[in-house]
Amino acid sequence: MKHTPLPFLSDSQRLPQPAARPARYRLDALGCVSALSLFWAPSHSVHAAVTLPGILGSDMAVQSGEPLQFWGWADAGEKVAVKMGGAVVAETQGAGKAAPWNVQLPAQKAGPVPDIEVSGSTNTLTLTNVLAGEVWLCSGQSNMVQTLQKGAWCGYGGVLNVDTEVASAVDSQIRVYQAGKGWRVCSPQTAPEFSATAFFFARQLRERLKTPVGLLVAAGGGTAAEPWTPLRTLEAEPVFAGLKAKAQALNAEFGPRLAEDQAALAAWKKQVEEAKAAGGTPPLAPKPQLTPEQSFALSDSAPVLRAGGLYENNIRPLVPFNIKGALWYQGESNARRGELYAPVMKRLIEGWREDWGKPFPFVLVTLAGFGKPETWTPTQGSYPLVREAQIRVAREVPGAGVVCAADVGDATNIHPPNKQAVGRRAALWVLQNVYAQTLVSAGPVFGEVVFSAEKAEVPVRENAEGLMLKGPEGFELAGADGKFHPAQAVLRGSWIVVTADGVNRPTALRYAFQNMPACTVYNGAGLPALPFRTDRWSVGPAAE
Repeated sequence: MKHTPLPFLSDSQRLPQPAARPARYRLDALGCVSALSLFWAPSHSVHAAVTLPGILGSDMAVQSGEPLQFWGWADAGEKVAVKMGGAVVAETQGAGKAAPWNVQLPAQKAGPVPDIEVSGSTNTLTLTNVLAGEVWLCSGQSNMVQTLQKGAWCGYGGVLNVDTEVASAVDSQIRVYQAGKGWRVCSPQTAPEFSATAFFFARQLRERLKTPVGLLVAAGGGTAAEPWTPLRTLEAEPVFAGLKAKAQALNAEFGPRLAEDQAALAAWKKQVEEAKAAGGTPPLAPKPQLTPEQSFALSDSAPVLRAGGLYENNIRPLVPFNIKGALWYQGESNARRGELYAPVMKRLIEGWREDWGKPFPFVLVTLAGFGKPETWTPTQGSYPLVREAQIRVAREVPGAGVVCAADVGDATNIHPPNKQAVGRRAALWVLQNVYAQTLVSAGPVFGEVVFSAEKAEVPVRENAEGLMLKGPEGFELAGADGKFHPAQAVLRGSWIVVTADGVNRPTALRYAFQNMPACTVYNGAGLPALPFRTDRWSVGPAAE
């Protein structure tokens, strides 16, 4: 199938891959972060056996229509031959364990790929049941990790209609790769452990493109954006220098006290257990030295000091495996510094694209609603600021897109089960903007707001067919005093008229600009409008 790509950079503008860097953090089988003290290196023998990285294996899906990037390791000077369907298609020689050999294999059309044989002087590796199709890298934090079904692999897994979804996951044309688990063919037996967002994204692509789909899933619960970003690109970002200096100062000032608090807490827990065993009275809990604000600040500094760690061990080892693009679902762990999210994400996208040598499409999912209808809380931070940054990145970075998930949230569950909507919406954006299909991939787009006495009027300029207002709520108005009041909205043609009691001369309008927003503006395709605001007033502690 021929697709019309986005107008990205030409091959002559592509950048070289970065030099090797040490890795500090990796993800375990549950998508959690664990520390590493060793450099990342491939698994290989000290003997002359030819070896391949884990991502190259049987049952894999490779990107169709592009020469296949293929690499591995062999002793210096050892001859390596690669066959497809029994015919030699590439020859090279090893350069030792420190340097992989690299070859290009012929581009493949969508569908089955001939068996691939890799031979050295002492061994032959055979890769079978390989498909060519569309390959997407899926990354982020726990809402990308969240699996179709709850189990030992993910305690917060589970989606809507989970039993039906798992039973119907009978599609051998979907292949999923995760480090440590290798490639798996989609079936009711394997699908429960798949990333739900990634799976529903792939399912929609399969339905519309009629081609195999491969997913590379590299995500970690509770992870911030900075560790997923190449350190080299973050260090080129002026904002990061300030973040790093602040983080270092915080750790120098509060780190020792935190360690003492943790030691005291551990000792107290031991004393409580001993008291219970002896039938005595448990001692009172120790009073922490750090205030909640100091603890939050120290927590926020940790991912800044770990910048690049997750990238080194979970993204860079995937290079140069051919991908079509990336799907990113993350931001909760950056919500207490949401105003700084956009520059970090721009550097993340820049670095990943440099690694692959092409500016591939990058799709961001906005944060789902969670918590209370507030713009900021000390514990949760500001989801509205993160969503605003995600929308900004999509508008300012060529080839980037954003899909709305603000309306599929759950006030009491940070891992909402409606991942079907998230995957479907991401696929719709890709189908229209990457594969040039004719469809509606986004919700209504607001035009410039007109303020007048007692009301604000906002036109819907794009994707307005079937425009509907599901309720009068979702909007807020403020006057010159900067205090927002719940507003009432009515639909008049393609305009939405908003009024609020107590606001006679409105100067600012917000829509769905809360941690747990009311989303009411949709089009006939069932897609919601993105959150927005007209003001640039401070949100968070500075506003208080």
